[in-house]
Amino acid sequence: MKKQFIAAILFLIHCHGAVWADVTQADADGGATFRNGSETQRLLPDTVWETPVYTITGAQPGPTVLIVGGVHGNEPAGHHAANQIRHWPIIRGKLVVIPRLNVPAIKKHNRFLPNVPAEERDLNRNFPRDELPHRTSGQVANAMWQFAQALKPDWVIDLHEGYEFHKSHNPPAGKKKSVGSSIIYFQDAGIDVLVERMLRTVNATVSEEDRKLVRISRGPVNGSFVRASVKRLGAQGMILETTFKAQPISLRTRQHRMMVSVLLQHLEMIERDCTDILSSPESGENFLAVGLFDGSGTSSNGRKNVIRTLDVTSTMVVNLLGPADLHAEVLNQFDVLVFPGGSGSRQAKAIGEAGADNVRDFVKRGGGYVGICAGAYLCSAHYTWSLNIIDTHVFTGSKEIEGLGKKQMWFRGGPANVKMRFTEEGKQLLGQISMVDCATIEVRYQNGPIVSRRHYPGLHPYTTLAFFRSEKTLYPPQRGTMIDTPAIVTAPFGRGRVVSIGPHPEATKGLEHVVSSLVQWSAGD
Repeated sequence: MKKQFIAAILFLIHCHGAVWADVTQADADGGATFRNGSETQRLLPDTVWETPVYTITGAQPGPTVLIVGGVHGNEPAGHHAANQIRHWPIIRGKLVVIPRLNVPAIKKHNRFLPNVPAEERDLNRNFPRDELPHRTSGQVANAMWQFAQALKPDWVIDLHEGYEFHKSHNPPAGKKKSVGSSIIYFQDAGIDVLVERMLRTVNATVSEEDRKLVRISRGPVNGSFVRASVKRLGAQGMILETTFKAQPISLRTRQHRMMVSVLLQHLEMIERDCTDILSSPESGENFLAVGLFDGSGTSSNGRKNVIRTLDVTSTMVVNLLGPADLHAEVLNQFDVLVFPGGSGSRQAKAIGEAGADNVRDFVKRGGGYVGICAGAYLCSAHYTWSLNIIDTHVFTGSKEIEGLGKKQMWFRGGPANVKMRFTEEGKQLLGQISMVDCATIEVRYQNGPIVSRRHYPGLHPYTTLAFFRSEKTLYPPQRGTMIDTPAIVTAPFGRGRVVSIGPHPEATKGLEHVVSSLVQWSAGD
């Protein structure tokens, strides 16, 4: 487990008038000069479009592969996957990765380039077209095309997402069919075999027939970066599309990684399947590696709040993990696991018994666990589906309510603010980082667990960091059951640390740092 935790130092060497610049050490996105020959540059430095470029060079000569993500800002799996792929150990040739080409659009979760003329807003239509082979449109496309011309890649792979599954999408007359879950390329006998292998590999993990990925061999759309690279630069190229409808990001990024891994193995640039490599040991020396669960049972707002809270620290790298990622090879790349709000029982069902065992082993070996609301239910020692890694009993069960029938006691209605007070232990722990006052404060609450000691065999007693000082109730039997009960508790499990958070500090203005501080603390020294 990686534990060293220091701030990264950014050094930029700017070239006056150039569209990219070298970065000699680490950057704020977690890039570094890795031992296997990685270099980092900046495309469009000192502009709002500035974005890192990562080059990993193998020990042996071979092809140059350029991978691009984030062309459209509302297709997050592409830039997440590209940012993971850049950590792969290249043994032959050169891998060049630009994870976030359209940074301002990614920040706004918008498909288009912001604040540009309407005819230039779709970045993937701004590259040389069949009828205009020497023209690019706009600052970003111009810089990207100059870079590609200088690089002369043998392969260009652009990671995108569609809004529907191409195989099953039946749009009304006059509407275009979504290209989601497909590989788009120009048909060629040699590439056909490779595409078939990529599809066979990824589709082996897709259980629903209408969600399987398909080939679209008519070629990428006119004006796209891949089409221009094939037509004008003589490269081989593909657009890899996943689908963001009803699928978590972790699954979509995994599909991207699987397909790229097949390609790079085919080119003999990697020695084995690298699908399970999401980060680098070297980058872990400078950044805390956090895995955020985003499978079934997690809420969209819960994930977003955690990501927003941890991203502002600039010292943590957050990767979204799904059930398929919860095994030793992936977990060993992380320092802390965070399970956010949603449904604890559904999260437990999603990770399954094997995933639960792997999470327990991760913490036992020294990893951190932070559970928020649903994640606090999950880590408890109460339910048959609990992880049993912290000694908490949950106030729950059903009671007969006059005129309403039987009602579950864990449910206390919609979200509300309640009062919470930090203990001296909590103030001391958090004060090392965040200077939390021990005064009574208000915090967002939405049906988080009301806990007490369970006395579960083999578990240490927990330490209370904060108490509830008011309560939210919906039914008479709940009255008086929340006030003065633990709101935040922590305890060791094996060599690791577990933090159980009942309310939502990450969703409370001014308290977000409580979660980031506890994530940092849970990682250990």
